[in-house]
Amino acid sequence: MKKSLKLAICLTLIFSWHLCSFYNVQAADSKLLWLVNPSHPLDSHYAPQQFTHISGYPIRPEAGEAFLKMQADMRAAGIHGLRLQSAYRPYQYQKALFDLKVKELAGKGHDNDTARTMASKSVAIPGTSEHQTGLAIDVSINGKLSEDFGSTEAGVWLKNNSDRYGFIVRYPKEKTNITQIVYEPWHLRYVGIPHAMYMRENNLCFEEYIAYVKEVGAFLYWIDEENYYKITFSTTPPEDATFSSIGQSNEYIITEQKKCQR
Repeated sequence: MKKSLKLAICLTLIFSWHLCSFYNVQAADSKLLWLVNPSHPLDSHYAPQQFTHISGYPIRPEAGEAFLKMQADMRAAGIHGLRLQSAYRPYQYQKALFDLKVKELAGKGHDNDTARTMASKSVAIPGTSEHQTGLAIDVSINGKLSEDFGSTEAGVWLKNNSDRYGFIVRYPKEKTNITQIVYEPWHLRYVGIPHAMYMRENNLCFEEYIAYVKEVGAFLYWIDEENYYKITFSTTPPEDATFSSIGQSNEYIITEQKKCQR
């Protein structure tokens, strides 16, 4: 990053900090920003502490509440039928899905190593599925999960609006070289409104966003003329602020909100 941009960020932070005080918007270690992928797996025993259920699917309350609001607003916009296809998946369920895909590919003549490599492109290796966090959902209109969903009225609406409810399309078509997962327009991940909005506005996938926050250290994000957030990276959990772990190492992102005039 250019020195001039870093300086501008620092000056903006200092000015805004003295202009206003902040209040926090996340529960203590919410884990909303926990990055899960092949390089950052979850422990096989990990499970969220709280669940609600939507259409029979267990899901973390924050994500469930956001989904229901988003679903209602889609109906108000004339798009009906959006439903959950999947939410929380425990480790053992992930393992069963992955082993089934490997078996399918091996049955087509691929050796075991090749079958496992191929399977990992479309089915998460056990422990690397975001569904284990309880924050990831698969959605559809007709019960089918396919790339075509991205070009449907519902898929386009979600791509353009899901961030306003705290969701991101986790595996974008243009970011497969980074996520290492095929394009999945039906797979949404709840990360919280300011983070989701920032990622969409700046065309960042989740991996890129976490790397960006770690690089700049802190930045302000205005969502309108009166509301903004201070996003801060830290290697120690704060004693007087709420935060989210971003992995199993000692890395945290603090999210603070303020309502005031620029």
